[in-house]
Amino acid sequence: MSPSGRCATTASRCCGRSSAGPRWAEREVHLLDYVTGATGFLGGHLVEALVRRGRRVRALVRPGSPRGELMRLGVQCVEAPLADANAVEPGLRDVDTVYHCAAKVDDWGPWQSFHEVNVRGTAALARAAARAGVRRFVHVSTTDVYGHPDREVDEDAPLRPRGMPYVDTKIQGEEALRRAADELGLSFTIVRPASIIGPRSRTFVTGVLERLRRRALVLVGPPFRPAGFAYVDNVVDALLLAARCERAAGRAYNVHDDVPATWRDYCGILARSLGCPPPRWAVPRPLAYAAASASELCWRVLRRPGHPPITRLAVELVGTTQRFAVERARQELGLRPAVDFHEAMRRIVSWAVEARI
Repeated sequence: MSPSGRCATTASRCCGRSSAGPRWAEREVHLLDYVTGATGFLGGHLVEALVRRGRRVRALVRPGSPRGELMRLGVQCVEAPLADANAVEPGLRDVDTVYHCAAKVDDWGPWQSFHEVNVRGTAALARAAARAGVRRFVHVSTTDVYGHPDREVDEDAPLRPRGMPYVDTKIQGEEALRRAADELGLSFTIVRPASIIGPRSRTFVTGVLERLRRRALVLVGPPFRPAGFAYVDNVVDALLLAARCERAAGRAYNVHDDVPATWRDYCGILARSLGCPPPRWAVPRPLAYAAASASELCWRVLRRPGHPPITRLAVELVGTTQRFAVERARQELGLRPAVDFHEAMRRIVSWAVEARI
């Protein structure tokens, strides 16, 4: 069943119901949608969905970023430093909705590289959007902002810094957006996806397959913990619905597919479908966390290049319950996952085979 755009007031104030997902009235198709991170995983899927719905799309791209696919789709590409509001603002003229998908997403790296994109970039883009008169700013955050509490939490749970650059700067990015919105009167919505899976994912498809083939993938903790998977098309639907729902202004929404699938399930399906040995071992979480802390300390003190073999964020992601309340998105946005876990895995495997990953 495709998601609907049902607000508490009237359905017409959000999205309509369609077999193709969220849609808009014909009179709105002349408006521009602005996407950051359009050459990335989630942003790329979002751009494709917007183009299919007849929207005019403008994408903020970095100098030197590949843009052939965007050009093929008829997307307008503009270059500007994300963290420079004055440079970004001209590209926001005539824009109805900003979808801020760009982020530094990694489990390791220099703190400043995360802060530049996730905090300064978000603040600058929000200020530029407000000055340009953008109707709605849809910000992609993450359920990691809750600090991996190992239990189900809703959107009102406190955001908990963990001393991990990605987690802490995504919290600071949300705070920077709220400050800019309060000061300048910007209408915004925050979408917090859990672990996004789908074709073209470097983290959860390509990266996992590489580790499976090298027999280097080890699970953490008991195998029955829900992993909080969110199929990329379902996350895109959440973004589109959030953009059109009046009630969503100033609100945050958790997004995942609300299925009990575990990392063992996910890795096992990938391994069996693509001829790789499935992961056999699961390390107790306390032991894995201690090893990750030691690895990070070694890399930091010795200033070693690349990534440590294991990080605290990776341990928390795989070794804690990743289940978050999604009732708000269901009730206020009308969000229903259109792609279930089994179909998601079929599409992922099909893509991996075709792409020869």
